[in-house]
Amino acid sequence: MVPPLVLGLTELVVILVNLGIVAGVIGGVVYLVRRVTDSGDDERIEDLEAEVEELREERDSGERASDDD
Repeated sequence: MVPPLVLGLTELVVILVNLGIVAGVIGGVVYLVRRVTDSGDDERIEDLEAEVEELREERDSGERASDDD
């Protein structure tokens, strides 16, 4: 009868280091791909900021009109 194969601590450490390296490489590739393929969020953010500023001006002018009454 053959005893079941049990990995030692050294082998487990080597396996975990290898998995960490693979995860790091995959994470790095994903990060670089996302960074290179910019989806134009900067323009959309600028548009939203302009819209927020317009709404604040409308709100402020409405508050001034109600204060005068």
